[in-house]
Amino acid sequence: MPSRKIVATELANVLRQISHPDRIRILFKLQAGEQTVNELAMALEIPPTRVSQHLGVLRAIALVETENRGQQRVYRLPQPELALWLIDGIDFIAHRLGRASENDIANAKQLWKSEAPPAPTSVN
Repeated sequence: MPSRKIVATELANVLRQISHPDRIRILFKLQAGEQTVNELAMALEIPPTRVSQHLGVLRAIALVETENRGQQRVYRLPQPELALWLIDGIDFIAHRLGRASENDIANAKQLWKSEAPPAPTSVN
């Protein structure tokens, strides 16, 4: 089944590219909306040059988009549900987080979910 192989290869590539803790934190932070490198660096306590490098990796696989606004480059998630998917993934790996208590895991999930924009409502 070539189509399954293609999809599995592409999924593996995406997972490989987001497999750095800073990249995951950047994705979680961008779920709240557009941000600049300096805003992300300050919020995550990561040097701006490192944030830029991580954003370059995420941009290369189309997980983040950019827009130039004057002197600033603003980053956003084209699919904000990606961050929610990662938060849901915490339940899958919770048993492997030996250093984190159940309370730590629940608190982290709640904090990340609270930064997410409200889900869009459908208009009929």
